Amino acid sequence: MAKTIKAAGQAHTVKKNKKGDIIVDHAKSANAGKYDKINLTKKGGSKTIKQGVKAVKDWHKDNPHKKGKDNG
Repeated sequence: MAKTIKAAGQAHTVKKNKKGDIIVDHAKSANAGKYDKINLTKKGGSKTIKQGVKAVKDWHKDNPHKKGKDNG
């Protein structure tokens, strides 16, 4: 079962892929790039969707998006 959360003003869907890895899929946006899908099992060791949601929230808490000329 996938879980959709809002972090840094955008929707993030945390789900399991066919291999059982936890993946975060970012909402489509104009500035979508190479970070559209991130494997949280490989990056952060998440084994459950709940752990993946926590990892996404913690990452965005520690790395807030800065508004400005360069960052949108």
